[in-house]
Amino acid sequence: MPALQLNNLGEGILHWPNGLVRYLSRNCVALMSDGDSWVRFEDAPVGEVVRLTARVLTVRAPILAPDLFRSVAPSIPFVDEVIELGYGALFTGDAHGKGLTAIGVLPVTDVMACDQWLDLNAVYRAHNHIVQLRAETGRTPRIARQRTPVSGS
Repeated sequence: MPALQLNNLGEGILHWPNGLVRYLSRNCVALMSDGDSWVRFEDAPVGEVVRLTARVLTVRAPILAPDLFRSVAPSIPFVDEVIELGYGALFTGDAHGKGLTAIGVLPVTDVMACDQWLDLNAVYRAHNHIVQLRAETGRTPRIARQRTPVSGS
C-alpha cells in the first residue's frame, strides 16, 4: 500500500452546512473563515476514496447541545489531534448558494443502509474548533476515537 498522502482542503471553524440542501446539511461539513465567509472546496479530489480528517489547530468552546436521541454530545479534542470524520468517495456541494462550500464522503459499502455518512461522534468532537480539513489516502493507522481529557470516555 502506498504511503500516507495528505490533501489539505482548507482551514477554518468546522460547522455543519445548514443550508438549502437537506442531505448536505446531514452528511457534510463546512469550514468558516475570516468572519462569516465559507471556505470553498473547488480543488478537492472529488470521487477519490479518502479518509476525511480534521486536524485540530485551536480548541474553542463547544456550542452544540447534546443530542439525547442519538446519544452523542460534544467533547473537547486535543491540539494536533487528528479526528477521522468519515471514509468514502469524496464529494462537494453548494449548501449556501455560494459555491462548493460543503464537503463529505459517500460510504463505499452499504450506502443505502447507512443514514449517517459521517461519524457523528467525530463531527461533534471537531465542531466549532479551528481545524485543518484533509483528505487522506494511503496507509495510515485507524484510530476510531480518542478519550476525552476530562471524562476519560
